[in-house]
Amino acid sequence: MGNALRVIPGIDLRQNYRGPISPDQDTDLLDSTPAIQPAVPRSALPIGSAKIQILLRTAPIFRNLPGTECREIVSLVVERRYSNRQLIVHAGDERREVLLLVSGRVKVSQISHNGDEVIFRIRRAGDIIGGLGMSPGESHCSTIRAMEPCHVLSWKAEDFERLCSRSTTLQHNVVQIIKSDLKVLQECFCELATLKVSGRLARTLLRLAGQEGGGNYNVHIPLTCEELGQMAGTTLFTVSRLLTKWAEMGLLHQQNRGIVIEDSVGLLAIADECPVPVNELPVA
Repeated sequence: MGNALRVIPGIDLRQNYRGPISPDQDTDLLDSTPAIQPAVPRSALPIGSAKIQILLRTAPIFRNLPGTECREIVSLVVERRYSNRQLIVHAGDERREVLLLVSGRVKVSQISHNGDEVIFRIRRAGDIIGGLGMSPGESHCSTIRAMEPCHVLSWKAEDFERLCSRSTTLQHNVVQIIKSDLKVLQECFCELATLKVSGRLARTLLRLAGQEGGGNYNVHIPLTCEELGQMAGTTLFTVSRLLTKWAEMGLLHQQNRGIVIEDSVGLLAIADECPVPVNELPVA
């Protein structure tokens, strides 16, 4: 994550600004990205492996599933690996798989009509990153790209649909994941419509902190000013200026090529005159 954010008072980050990503640039990046490695068969992922056992305990899609159903789900999976910045799903691609992130981070985004990239979500280990809740033959409306080396498990869409049709618990988990995603999108839309830029950025940071470490104190957020701007609906320049100001106020500081929140209550005060409790902010 060598391109991560540095918050240094007095330093103008505009010299590193690369400009918006146009559709042509996105296509060029796709063409220059190496093909994904061939899928590793199911035999490489035994049910007793440490990674699978961790996923069975923590991934929302497996919540409360009986052991027999978990074994059947794992028996149909294939393994894929992606390098940093590699395209996983392109907007417009037909839905053929359901994808679960084992390790790494990906961003879910769209390119606007004027060529700007808008980041909707940052996904992490344990998250379903594509193909959930879509009809057979439906096209993806968002692009999914690796932000670092990623390990992904994949099910054929028809296999996953068959599993869902036979398991009410799996159906429930799918619905809950979709409901959670919708809640976050509604919250972000409300912030965009009602809050100033400083409030939107403050809430974006708090949401990311909750996702990174389960809390809002001393959590490293390894995102660039440009990426934070794409999530909060503002520019790299505005993010740089606000973060520099907040660092001077003691609300956050630079660490390990990223930022760490020191005062979440102070950030919430910036976000809203009547802030909601930290634990009620939806996770990004």
